[in-house]
Order: sequence, then structure tokens, then C-alpha cells
Amino acid sequence: MDKFIKTLIICLIFSSLGAFAMDIVPRYVESIKHKGIGFVEVKSPLIIRIEPDENSELLERVDFDYNDNIHCMKNKNCSMSDIFVSYSKERKIAFLTALDEQGDWNQVCFNSKTKPLCGWVDSDDDVFYSLGEFYNDLGRKYGLYLFKDVDKTDKILYSAPTKQTNSTGTIEMPRAIFPWLIRGNWLLVKVSDFDNKQKTGWINFRDDLGTLKLFVKF
Repeated sequence: MDKFIKTLIICLIFSSLGAFAMDIVPRYVESIKHKGIGFVEVKSPLIIRIEPDENSELLERVDFDYNDNIHCMKNKNCSMSDIFVSYSKERKIAFLTALDEQGDWNQVCFNSKTKPLCGWVDSDDDVFYSLGEFYNDLGRKYGLYLFKDVDKTDKILYSAPTKQTNSTGTIEMPRAIFPWLIRGNWLLVKVSDFDNKQKTGWINFRDDLGTLKLFVKF
């Protein structure tokens, strides 16, 4: 009975305060508002605390599902686009940028410049992916894509993970990009262009300032 009541309450919250949202797909370099050490796949309820301690003050609680419903305990006007860096209804995944990690805790930040709420989530509840794991492991599973506004020089493939080497080609209109290896800020990728030509080379997916140029194609 208690479980039924709790479920009913959550449904009522969603129906009365839920906000409509589409999938969140970062398309441009500036779509990712914060530079970090990786990404955290979060589940509902998303519990964010001020300090990395289960007894720390609650910063925010976010209840959401994969049918475009979301409710924040404190910020009643919250939206998915102000929170998640990536959200997919089909894959049933939602990601936040990870800024730091400490023991069993990850520091995350909402994907907003105007409301940059940052706090700590318990890694027992959510999954942390370093940049290497995110791009190499999830990239192999789903594929990658370039942001629309990357410079032409960022589309150059190299024979080694350095720009002081020969180019193996340029990504023009890619149909698919899959990683093979990762080394620092470089990915060895296999690219299928619009003309079905296969290209292989190293691409600098992250610059020295932490700006990302590719993302996983969820």
C-alpha cells in the first residue's frame, strides 16, 4: 500500500508540475556549458548534496522519467535543458558534466550558465565515466559525431596523436565515426564519409583548455 501511495504521489507531481522536453543533444561547442573530467549518468531521483557526505545538506532533488517529465524539489521552474548535458528517451539515459571526484562521490554541475548549480552525487546511485571511458567505451557502442561549429582544422586526421605529423585526411560529411584508441586528448577513429570512403586517423577531440569537439551519438 505504501509503495502504491508513493507511486501515486510521484505521478501527481509529474502531471501537475512536469515540464515538456525533447531529447537533449549537444550540437555546438558551447552546448556543453562546463568543462570537466568526464560525465555522470544519473538516475531518478537525482539527489545532489552540498558536500560529499550523505549527511550533508540537500542542495536539490530532481525526479524525472523518460517521458519528458521532471520535477525539482526547490527550483519549481526547472527544465531538463537547464540540467542535463545529454538526455535520451530511447536510450533511457541522462548525463551531467562531472567536475571532480572524491572517494565515492562525484561533483556535478547543471548544464546552465545562468543557473550553474553544482554539488555532489553518490557514485553508488550514479555512474561516473572519465573522458576516456565516455569516448572510447560508449563511443564504440553508439558512435561519435562532430559538433556543427568546429573549425575546419579540427576535422583533420593525423597519422599520430600530434599535429606535428602527416595528415591522413579530413572529415567532410561523416556518416559514422567510431573510436579505436584513446591517448590523452586524442582519439584514433575510423570514419565513413558520405561517399562511403573509409578514413582512419587521430583526431584532437579536446583542446588544451578542455573544450570538447565531439560527443557520443546516443
